Amino acid sequence: DIEPGVLLVAELPIAFAETDAEEDDLGPWLLLESILASDPVFARVSTEDLKLTKWPLSPEDQHRLESLAHRYKRNPKKLAQFYHRVAANNVRYTQAGVTGYGIWPTISRSNHSCDPNARLCATPQQPLAELLLATRAIPKGAAICWNYFSDESFLALNRSERNTRLQKNFQFSCRCSRCQSEPPAPSAGSVPDFR
Repeated sequence: DIEPGVLLVAELPIAFAETDAEEDDLGPWLLLESILASDPVFARVSTEDLKLTKWPLSPEDQHRLESLAHRYKRNPKKLAQFYHRVAANNVRYTQAGVTGYGIWPTISRSNHSCDPNARLCATPQQPLAELLLATRAIPKGAAICWNYFSDESFLALNRSERNTRLQKNFQFSCRCSRCQSEPPAPSAGSVPDFR
């Protein structure tokens, strides 16, 4: 059993790309390019058993991918699979004026929950270190899960709104205990039941 406040993981990234505010939407692409630009980093990320989540690429994304494949002399199909691993496993980091996207192998493999039992945080004393802390008691055998958006405003949304954001950013719908027990939000034009 794990008590609240226990440090579960303290980890440095194996790949990181710093971003500006206007580059935030391009974070995974900038991370991919920084990985491709360094053979040792590419080799390190390639050896990790990162989950693969595929989703359709927009024409603009397909063009980015082809451009990177050409620039870094990579097979476009293999690079597409590698991009999906990077996109599915990147974590946004913001601490002490540094913002960017990176891959922290253990943290990147941990699961999301809309009723998390852990939270991700950082400390200015260890730049780029991500810390995963237990927020409540976690019984032996239970999954350790955190909120992928790392903010309370996301958790204040209803099930439909949370899952719309998860689908857009991570290409999955949450099936945590909270999402399974929470009723869906009424759709526009539906009549509330006042019984």
